[in-house]
Amino acid sequence: MKTSRQKLDPESRRRVTAGELIGTCERGDIHAWRGIPYASSPSGSLRWRAPRPAAPWDGVLEARTHGSMAPQYADPLAGVPAQQRGQIAGDEGCLTLNVFAPAFKPDAVPGAGKRRPVMVWIHGGGNSVGTSATYDAARNYAIHDGLVVVTVNYRLGVLGWFTHPALHEADDATPEERSGNFGTLDLVAALRWVQENIAVFGGDPDCVTIFGESAGAQNVLTLLASPLAQGLFHRAIAQSPVTETFSVEQAVNWSDDVQQGHRDSAFEVTARLWVAEGRSPDRAEAKKQLAILPAVDVAAFLRSLSPARLLGAFTPGSVGIYRAPRPVRDGVVLPREPLAEVFARGQWNRVPVILGSNRDEFKTFCADKPEHSRLLLGKLPMLRDRRAYQVEMKYQSWAWKALHVDTPADAMLAGGHTDVWTYRFDWDEAPAVPLVRPDLLLGAAHAMEMAFVFRDTAGELDIFGVNTPFNRSGRIVLAQAMGDAWTSFARNGVPTVPSREWSRRRIEKGRFDCLLFDTARDGGIRMARLSTDMAAVKQALRIDSAAEPATLRCRIYARLFVWNPLFAGHGDAAEYELWCREFGCAVPAAQFRPRLEV
Repeated sequence: MKTSRQKLDPESRRRVTAGELIGTCERGDIHAWRGIPYASSPSGSLRWRAPRPAAPWDGVLEARTHGSMAPQYADPLAGVPAQQRGQIAGDEGCLTLNVFAPAFKPDAVPGAGKRRPVMVWIHGGGNSVGTSATYDAARNYAIHDGLVVVTVNYRLGVLGWFTHPALHEADDATPEERSGNFGTLDLVAALRWVQENIAVFGGDPDCVTIFGESAGAQNVLTLLASPLAQGLFHRAIAQSPVTETFSVEQAVNWSDDVQQGHRDSAFEVTARLWVAEGRSPDRAEAKKQLAILPAVDVAAFLRSLSPARLLGAFTPGSVGIYRAPRPVRDGVVLPREPLAEVFARGQWNRVPVILGSNRDEFKTFCADKPEHSRLLLGKLPMLRDRRAYQVEMKYQSWAWKALHVDTPADAMLAGGHTDVWTYRFDWDEAPAVPLVRPDLLLGAAHAMEMAFVFRDTAGELDIFGVNTPFNRSGRIVLAQAMGDAWTSFARNGVPTVPSREWSRRRIEKGRFDCLLFDTARDGGIRMARLSTDMAAVKQALRIDSAAEPATLRCRIYARLFVWNPLFAGHGDAAEYELWCREFGCAVPAAQFRPRLEV
């Protein structure tokens, strides 16, 4: 949790629905208000319930400190010291947000017709880690562009998405609560707070842009699809989104039911917790006992466990992320159909949309993994096979774009929506340090674009440590261009970039469909034809001479289509065997299974 070093500024006093608050005046002549409750703490009897309005407070709330992060396995995304990484941190009382705005005097806050566009940032982290406190660089939009910026915390992981019928029965749950999509409901509540309160900070409630990266972008897509979010925002930007959603059966059922549940479904997780608490010796016995236990007792058991015990049912992967079925297509908070089908049907919150990805998305998740690297001096990853790594990352990242950017974008077009823009971020100018070679390890990796989007030329969000004096001039130009594109979109729903038109995406094939963001060194900002689909990715891998020998081609297939949950349903073990016979590979798919999923 970060605390502002700035003094409280009397001219930042504002009154919101729950009471009066005061913030700080900070560099760039802006006001900042941190840790504002937008809902009550979802703990105790409110755990796994829809968010309730924030309780009114007495006096003046000193909004100078970020609110608690949601309970999580703390890692770099949580901004904790290195010695605390891997430990469980955070608090259930996490439903707070932060506001950054130009430093208007109380009697000079813009009124109707002059209010500023609002940008609401939704942080990423696999919907299981992260905090808004990491993203204070978003205030650059207030400093540079005079906009009002909101960054939001929301429930994560098992506390944010958990669909257990016993909770529904014991709690007399509402239809929204039966969905299990509590993190989604938190974001809807935050947007309602923005609608009700942002005008007192000078923001325009009729000009709200939601934007986010990775799981934050996934949440942007679910808000586009959710009928509960209708009218709460007016533009949307999804940076490196995933379109993954789950059926109710996957979220609830046992993994060996006829309609199979996810291995981390509500029933499976409850059984693991039951065993961990010594209530049963094993899963089989837990399954029997839980089947006859009254719903009120199952609910009481689940609510009796601390967040740390709940998280103990999961094994964290990269940067503390653990996987479970979220979000859930329940038919109330989210439609029953997968997101692409919702968009193609045309019945969603149709606002102007930007979607994009980074050229080397998967390098973020693979650069330091033992399958690809060994650690120099115990901490610096050094690639085992640079050529094989480059080829594998090309296909993993290409598939991300095909399934999670091109597919939803084209579905929107198919449903009759025309205000869609797509991009790819290609900046790859990390230093070419001998042996380690960050330029090859990372390239244009997942999350690399955020610093550029936020106009961060000072290095505040240099999460990869790649900023150098040698790449500074190019970084500054590209950051200003991306900042201009995002803020122009927030102002009028059309993104503009210097000296170039960013054309809308069109359904006709063969047209320029994607804007490349890069520095002049590598071709600059330009339109390109990059639209693809998963079938094309697979066919390209089949015939790519760079994917030889056969073991490399089959390894890439296995990691992409057999073991990567983000691409489930686009290949399987049976097809892997066919590839092995075709290309003469005798290695079982299991040998290529990554040690960590993400």
